[in-house]
Amino acid sequence: VLHHVANGHEWRVTPWGPTFHLPTGWKIFGIDFSISQHVLMMLFAFAALILVVFPAARRKGLAPVSKLGHMIEAMVLFIRDEVVRPNMSEEDTRKWLPFFLTLFFFLLTLNIIGLIPGFAAATSNINFTAAMAIMIFGVYNISGMAHNGPVHYFANIVPKGLPIAVLPLIAVIEFLGLFTKAFALAIRLFANMTAGHVLILSLLGLTAVFKSYWVAPPFMGFTLFIYLIEVLVAFLQAYVFTLLSSLFVGMALHQEH
Repeated sequence: VLHHVANGHEWRVTPWGPTFHLPTGWKIFGIDFSISQHVLMMLFAFAALILVVFPAARRKGLAPVSKLGHMIEAMVLFIRDEVVRPNMSEEDTRKWLPFFLTLFFFLLTLNIIGLIPGFAAATSNINFTAAMAIMIFGVYNISGMAHNGPVHYFANIVPKGLPIAVLPLIAVIEFLGLFTKAFALAIRLFANMTAGHVLILSLLGLTAVFKSYWVAPPFMGFTLFIYLIEVLVAFLQAYVFTLLSSLFVGMALHQEH
């Protein structure tokens, strides 16, 4: 179980198969930039997106030329119309849509790769989800300051018209809210993806623990059911992360709302 969700510098496709030793010792200013197992999964996700998106982008007139293109276009329109546009103005939607599409498809691909036997679940690594959340934290704060000005941005964090008695308390809560938004992004993605993978692998392990032909079919059937739910969760968590990120950026850009 831990081998699937934990990071390391070895990639073992199957428990009985060969082990690939990933390069180590790549340090810049004392920081380790070596390729770990989860970094390798991110490279796989990048390659998979290139192989899928470029053929899907081919069009004849205004319509995609393939079923894959129609499927990708439907997902792009969903992210535009149901995720980004409700949280931003029309001008900001056009500006920010490529960023949120990249975020959604990258997380979705990583989630799906983690469900393939032999591959690791990078999104179940708290370091990865924390790095993504820190990136979003920087994005919504920097974009908010750039759009409203640093002074007005932090001044507008506290709602107007509050009684003086509760103003200090609300100011502290709203300031801490800047950090808890990013913290919630990291923990939500990490916890949901880790829980599903641990449950699937634990159920498979129980079939070996009981060593009985009678318990194997029920456990295998239940494992398949949980696996299908995890496919749904892979889409759902990529959607939720993108939705909340667009909401936070929209709140930073348009504080009056």
